[in-house]
Amino acid sequence: MIKKFAALLLALSLCAGSLASCAGKDDGKDSKAESVTAEQDTTAAEDDAGPAGPVQEEVLPVASLTVDGKEIDTANYTMMTVDGIDISFDEFRFYYFYNLDSYKQNYGVTEDALRDNQVAYNSFLSEVVRAIKQELVTDKLAAEHGIVLDDEDQQVVDNNMQNAKANYDSEEEFQKDMQRAHLTEEIYKKMFVRAQTYNKVMSTLFANDGEFATSHDDFLKMIQDPEQYAHEVHIMIPFYSQAELDDSTAEGYDELTLSQKIGAKSAAYSALDDEAKETAKAKAKEVAEEALERAKNGEDFNKLVEEYGWDIGLEDPTKGYYMKKDNTGGYPEDLLDAAFSLKPGEVADTLVENDTFGYFIVKRIEPDMDYVNENIDSMIASNDQPAIQEKFTEIMDAMEVTYCDVWNKLTIDSIT
Repeated sequence: MIKKFAALLLALSLCAGSLASCAGKDDGKDSKAESVTAEQDTTAAEDDAGPAGPVQEEVLPVASLTVDGKEIDTANYTMMTVDGIDISFDEFRFYYFYNLDSYKQNYGVTEDALRDNQVAYNSFLSEVVRAIKQELVTDKLAAEHGIVLDDEDQQVVDNNMQNAKANYDSEEEFQKDMQRAHLTEEIYKKMFVRAQTYNKVMSTLFANDGEFATSHDDFLKMIQDPEQYAHEVHIMIPFYSQAELDDSTAEGYDELTLSQKIGAKSAAYSALDDEAKETAKAKAKEVAEEALERAKNGEDFNKLVEEYGWDIGLEDPTKGYYMKKDNTGGYPEDLLDAAFSLKPGEVADTLVENDTFGYFIVKRIEPDMDYVNENIDSMIASNDQPAIQEKFTEIMDAMEVTYCDVWNKLTIDSIT
């Protein structure tokens, strides 16, 4: 369904990685395959049960706005104006149903529940407005800073639109999927435009020494300040690492990748009862204490990581992790505290126990400036993420909204 692909576009045009979810899109061929299967099943049933009635034709949603029993012409209708930007009925309608689907999936809220509770419905409308405001942050930043799409950008937009249509056997099938997703082709293309604008806003203002980005020079100073950043490497020994495997899983286990081993061990641990889990935890602690003792005795720490470690991010332990004091990266607090308590070259003399991840043996190391210089843009992006989010929220919260005349009369049955 095109809804899934629309969600991907929505995610591209929202604040970096935090304001929408995305999924893949089934193409027309897959839909046909499902239809053929359904027809085969129906045919088999007919052989057993005799002639069936006529096949019911799919009823596609048709856009409409009805208030107090009167249908309103939505051809050029503005539902709301946000800081001078008009939101048409068609654009509002997409976000309306996109958020309604989210309400159903995430909270189990139905149309009937919103029909019976106007307060809940008004709260839902507020979420729709918020989603639209989030989208418009991109437009506002682009307008305020003179960022426009050039011919090359427009070509990207056109190519994306053409590729989307290429998934369908006909224009008719494409338009049907548009209807199913409560979209118009104009709004769909607008999503591609906003996604490309978002990319340009981010690269212009929030990266490459842009106005809101940490400069390369400032970041290089930060990364070398031991009070702001700690470069650490650790041996992680999770509780699940000591779960026993059944015979079928154990066979060929040694040939698995680390990721596959983690999956197998995690599944085995999850299936244990409380007593067996405590036994696995105790065994994990014994292994961790053994690794810690070897580290304290001066054995090569990276080799110990390779021998004992379960952190998939440290399959190459020479890279380690760069942790910021304010924990921008979202590391376990006890791990972060342990890293900052050490001087470069030191190994913590006690285990760090974490209820989620298990046991850590922590070593702080000097920043690898060759690595930093090679990866500085992505590291700055991670460093700046909280400030970027704060900036987007600040702009969004300052937006003024003017609603259409019928706004306060809307009900769950008003929009189709």
